Amino acid sequence: MHTLEDNSNTAFVRSTRVLLIAAVSFLACALAHALAGETIFQLLLWPASAIALAFGWRYGRTWMLPAAVAAAVWSYVHTQSILLGVATLASTVIGPLLTLELMRRLARWKPADFRIDALVRFVISALLVCAPVNAAIITTALYASAFPSPGSPVQIALIWWLLESLGLLLITPALLALLRSTNGTAPLRPAPFPGPSSGLGTALSMPFDVPTLAASVAIALFSLTLARAGFSTYSGLSLFLFVPVIGLGAIRQNERVLALTLSISSLPLLAVRTSEAAITLNPLAPVEASTLILSTSIVALLMQAIGADRLQALSNIAEQVRQDLTTGLLNDRGLLTELGERLAHPERPHYGLIGIHVTNFDTIHDLCGPIQALSLEQSVASLLGSQAQGAIAARLSSGRFALIASCNTAGQVRSLARDLYTRLNSQVFRAEHGSLRLQACIGGLLIDRQVFITAEDILLSLSDAMAIAASAQEPKLFVEPLSQAMIDARRSHQGKIEHLRTAIKDRHLEVYAQQILDPLAPPASLSYEILTRMRDRDGALIRPPEFLPLAVQAQMTVALDRSVIQKVFTWLATNQDALARTHKCSINLSGMTMSDAMIASFIREQRALCAIPADKIVFEITESEAIRNPVAASRLVDELKADGFGIALDDFGTGLATFEYLKRFQLDYLKIDGAFIRNVVNDPIDQEIVLSTVRVAQHLNVRIVAEHVHSRDIYEHLKSLGVDHVQGDLIGIAMPIETLFARSIQHGLISQGHGSEPGQPRAAA
Repeated sequence: MHTLEDNSNTAFVRSTRVLLIAAVSFLACALAHALAGETIFQLLLWPASAIALAFGWRYGRTWMLPAAVAAAVWSYVHTQSILLGVATLASTVIGPLLTLELMRRLARWKPADFRIDALVRFVISALLVCAPVNAAIITTALYASAFPSPGSPVQIALIWWLLESLGLLLITPALLALLRSTNGTAPLRPAPFPGPSSGLGTALSMPFDVPTLAASVAIALFSLTLARAGFSTYSGLSLFLFVPVIGLGAIRQNERVLALTLSISSLPLLAVRTSEAAITLNPLAPVEASTLILSTSIVALLMQAIGADRLQALSNIAEQVRQDLTTGLLNDRGLLTELGERLAHPERPHYGLIGIHVTNFDTIHDLCGPIQALSLEQSVASLLGSQAQGAIAARLSSGRFALIASCNTAGQVRSLARDLYTRLNSQVFRAEHGSLRLQACIGGLLIDRQVFITAEDILLSLSDAMAIAASAQEPKLFVEPLSQAMIDARRSHQGKIEHLRTAIKDRHLEVYAQQILDPLAPPASLSYEILTRMRDRDGALIRPPEFLPLAVQAQMTVALDRSVIQKVFTWLATNQDALARTHKCSINLSGMTMSDAMIASFIREQRALCAIPADKIVFEITESEAIRNPVAASRLVDELKADGFGIALDDFGTGLATFEYLKRFQLDYLKIDGAFIRNVVNDPIDQEIVLSTVRVAQHLNVRIVAEHVHSRDIYEHLKSLGVDHVQGDLIGIAMPIETLFARSIQHGLISQGHGSEPGQPRAAA
């Protein structure tokens, strides 16, 4: 029963379409003749072939027949010639059919990548295939039927080619634009007129451009007025105003609007020019107008196609900038853009942001190779893409992903994160030489609709959540709401980093110094260690434990060390008296600075620029950093020793190093960490560690410096163990370097060689 009803409906639709096509074709031919006049050569354009081509293009070849039959009926009614009717039927079918076949073959040979390619194929096929074939058929039929003709066969063929070409370029695009709203797809893709979305600019509310149509009517009336006033030459020239009007319209219209506007706005000019032919006694006036409009139409269509392709290319580039080429997900820029758009939405909902880090991705990459690692990332991308509808996934970097999902509570975010965690950690990645179980950590945030935050702050907060998850026990999972307190803390943290960066850049760091008891120092000199201080925006002093971790996190330690070295060298060069009284000035170098291949050259350059004796400077390298990168540390020590600088190994004992490192590096000083000094009086293990270190150092001719000596008992005990280089609050607290030298003079340290306070051990100045 349903099949009979479906067949009945299909038959009704087809019958209706046949009648509609025939009616459109017949009425279009009648309208073209009515607007042009009595003779067939005064047609404005020939619409039948264009209508047949449009419907054949849209629905298939067989749908050209209704248009051809209707055109043949009109031709017979108008001319009373069966031969011309048959010729009209043949030309309306043969020309469009050849055009469709040519374009189909071109599409199979090489699909059109751009709209300009498809349009050029259409224009060439219409002008060089359809129009010439139809013109030849009609011209032959006219002379065979002895129909009265005002010109030679060549003239008639050229005129008919012009009428056919104009009809194809004006009516076919307009009909395709109108038929685009129906179901089905055109057989040729990409068509010259693929859809309004690919046009240039925004589609107007009207199906055609009203200003362009109004300007065309005005030009037509102006031309007619000039013709009636006797200015026939100026009347023809005024039609050229149509060119810039259509050109401007082509720039700002999409292809659908342009096609409809072009077909409608051309009719007033053709009709007026036909009327002017009788006034100016110029029978070729309609032909001149048709030629002008044909040329203008070609240029306008090409301009619009070029503009549409350019817009599409820019859109593709913008899409590629946001897209990760490895997985097809968003990249970090695309995620930032997506977050920014969501935050800017006035009625944004709650949503969750989940960060995924495959922690053993580098291991898989190294063991299995880049192809297997790529396959892993694509598998993770597929997993994220299979989440709830509306979820948006992104790849941030190798092995790191993010997922935006609709969630109203932190519990929903946690549930989704736990599901992803379970699915990822349960997967076994099989490779050629074995298998590995994936390891992942996941951090998540609930973004409240009321939270005032930027997309960059959200990603930074997500990084914090992922870092917390990585440090947690199993499951490595951490989810929390993005609170205002968290945002404020993050902004405060970022503010401190920016303040540190500015202080390093503008050399606003303050140089402090702490005196070292050095029995080898001459009576008129000081040994001290350079310590860095910084002040916050309110002028309060910031100690190293507060800003040095920020420098490490922001990877600014190299710049910090360079700034300190430059500032100390410059101060000593400016204060020659302090330079003369300096026995040893110790400056710390961070681990990243030790790995800087240019740091030795920088130190050498600054020393030469400030004329600082190299033997007065001691560079301290940290034991833990030397162990982490012994090759870089050894290279730097060798270069600095070759230039005459002293080398100290700082915080000895904290890195669990063996005494092998004392043999590997050419050291001048060995500084025992305060952890072994504070309880050396009462802890026999600390005593044994210090004593053994002293014995080994004496055999290697390395001087021992004890840090964090805060009491006289510790000092006396260290002295009994053979430690005579001492640093700590007992000797002197850290103070601005200017104050250190000023107090040394005030307290008579230079001349007397006594400590700065009664009861303290004697200190070399």
